Amino acid sequence: MASDRAAGARVQSLAVLAIRIGGAVLQMLLVAVVALRFPVEDVGLNGLVWSIALVARMAGTFGLDTSGVREQAPLWAANHRRRARMLARRDTRTVRVIWSSVGAAALVTAVAAEIMGYPGRWLLVFWAVATASAFARLFMVQRMARQMPVAGQFLESVALPFFGLAAALTASFTRPELLIPGQIAAFVLTAVIMWWISPVPGRRMSHYRDRGEDVPRTPWRVALPLGMGAALTALCVRGPMFVLSARSLAMAGTYDVAQRIQSAGAMGTSAVTTVFSPRIAVSVRDRARLWRLVGEAAVASAILPALLLIFLLVAGERSLVALLGEEYSGTWGAAVILVISTLINATTSATSNVLMLGGYERWFMRIAGVQLLIVVGGAWLTGADTAPAMAVWVLVGEVFRSAAMATGYALHLRSLKRHEVPASG
Repeated sequence: MASDRAAGARVQSLAVLAIRIGGAVLQMLLVAVVALRFPVEDVGLNGLVWSIALVARMAGTFGLDTSGVREQAPLWAANHRRRARMLARRDTRTVRVIWSSVGAAALVTAVAAEIMGYPGRWLLVFWAVATASAFARLFMVQRMARQMPVAGQFLESVALPFFGLAAALTASFTRPELLIPGQIAAFVLTAVIMWWISPVPGRRMSHYRDRGEDVPRTPWRVALPLGMGAALTALCVRGPMFVLSARSLAMAGTYDVAQRIQSAGAMGTSAVTTVFSPRIAVSVRDRARLWRLVGEAAVASAILPALLLIFLLVAGERSLVALLGEEYSGTWGAAVILVISTLINATTSATSNVLMLGGYERWFMRIAGVQLLIVVGGAWLTGADTAPAMAVWVLVGEVFRSAAMATGYALHLRSLKRHEVPASG
């Protein structure tokens, strides 16, 4: 049985990785279309929208995605489907209430801003993107808890950039001002499909109460530290885009292209994490199995960023500048630095899951907070205003994060060893 489960994990990892590679190709096509068909300022604005979506994807579930895996994965594994669905619906209702309240506040603020002559409509644009991205993440993780990650990964990695690419092409040949609305439509459509295939559709929460079933309260003591850690991590990734956007949309555009190139390497890490997270949640107290899972995840995660780094070094800067133009002269150097940081992250990515799923969520949050101070604080204080300079700070922050996460993982293994019962002679 153990060998069958291991084989199943490898097959799912390969399937998700194949999907991620296809998604990386579509992401690169989307970047190329936007960079070649639109001004560099529009590239920066589009990158800002996608950055908001990424932050919302990681922080917009308020930790209920990861806490949901901790609660639901063992239930699905034990075939307690009814209770697992109940918890999934509980979390979805909680996130819906929060984002509805945020939407109401955004609407009031936007109307007031428009009356005073400010472009308040952008608040509604950002709210729509953030809400759709947060729900898509929640629904995808609920499928991950069932150890059924392939469909969700296809939608996130392939369908979303495909919809975005189709919208960008349509806008480029018809009305360029439709670029951003088209990207919003891509996020919303993906979220709707994610909801449809998630465990959520069906009975309402009142059905469980009417039958006298105990509906557990939302585990905020666990979820909020996880959500805060995820938010800080997301800001470490996309915070540089916000800093550069505040200074120059054109410079933000060059950095966005570099970050999209980096995301192709991060696809491998995300694919492996998708498959291994629920298994780590189940085996977080099993020292031997945990050691094996983390090792397998590190090896599998490092393949894609290593190949991408080799490709960038072989292609060189001139090839990228010849393709996109002189205004993207800093993109290649930034991309190389960012891919190196991705490779470092890949080797320790599973250790982050151990901290998140093993009861160390507050340490995870603190590490992410220090990383954010290093990346965004360092870049802001030193006045980093080019894509390569910003990428250097991302690399410094990633070195710290990976070292801290690996140290936490080692301490966790040590604590498990102390509690092992010696075999009787």
